[in-house]
Amino acid sequence: MSGIFKLFITAVIAAAMVSVPMASAVVSGCNSVNSLITPCIYYSLGSAATIPPACCDGIRNLNRIATTTADARTICNCLKTLARSYARTPGWLSRANRVPGACGYPLGYTISPTLNCNNFH
Repeated sequence: MSGIFKLFITAVIAAAMVSVPMASAVVSGCNSVNSLITPCIYYSLGSAATIPPACCDGIRNLNRIATTTADARTICNCLKTLARSYARTPGWLSRANRVPGACGYPLGYTISPTLNCNNFH
């Protein structure tokens, strides 16, 4: 994946972060999910050696606001979309899958481009 494309995706996520409150009462879509996990992106891309504390804060807030099956499915689908976007970036999936557990909030599933998000009940 070209550096320009990575920069573009990062800019899109950062723009979403500005337009969406950091911890809304419900998961309203991928903009809210992306805004919470933006601090994780550099680690997942391999640009940071450690998971930043702000990343774990975002994961914690995402876990806190995901209270319904619909929320869980929305989060899952957003992560699946990100996985599709970064699938060809070497190491991205393995690093992205380490983040939730390392932050103390394991997902219970593996982020992948083929994840079936309808399994949540």
